[in-house]
Amino acid sequence: MKSTQAMTPELVWDYSTSDIPDAGLEATRTAAPDELNSVARALDIVACESLVAMYSIMPSHAGRYVVAGSIRARVVQACVVTLDPVATTIVAEFRAAFWPEEEITLPKGGVLDFDEDAEPEPIVKGQIGVGRVVFECLAENLEPYPRKPGATLDWQEPAAISDTKPESPFSVLANIKTKR
Repeated sequence: MKSTQAMTPELVWDYSTSDIPDAGLEATRTAAPDELNSVARALDIVACESLVAMYSIMPSHAGRYVVAGSIRARVVQACVVTLDPVATTIVAEFRAAFWPEEEITLPKGGVLDFDEDAEPEPIVKGQIGVGRVVFECLAENLEPYPRKPGATLDWQEPAAISDTKPESPFSVLANIKTKR
């Protein structure tokens, strides 16, 4: 049922449109250890300990599909203050529309309307790249500045710059000469 075409090398969870029944399909995927390691490397985090995605793929119309679901992941990131490991559980939902590649048009004039729905994802060679959507959902929900509970940054203002000029190396030599 799943193809070997890689849309996202971290999670190759692709589905052929020809394998999706008219009533759609429900799936639960659990990332394998090698996938967890690839995800952690790609996201530059200490570890991705677990990642489970539950989703449905529903045909919409004219060869279009909607993928909707949720993820639950356990990740370890480095504390921005102490660099100690900080474990976090991420629970998030996602939704993406997949359209045939040839139906997706580029925005005109470089203007994007942020009030519109998200741009549809392309169906490439008859494959729906669920893994990429799951990966992007996880990346989007990572804590940007993870902090270990109780970790504080002991910031000290730099010492005020004095108005006196620092002693030059030549003045030190001059002092040595006059002391003799």
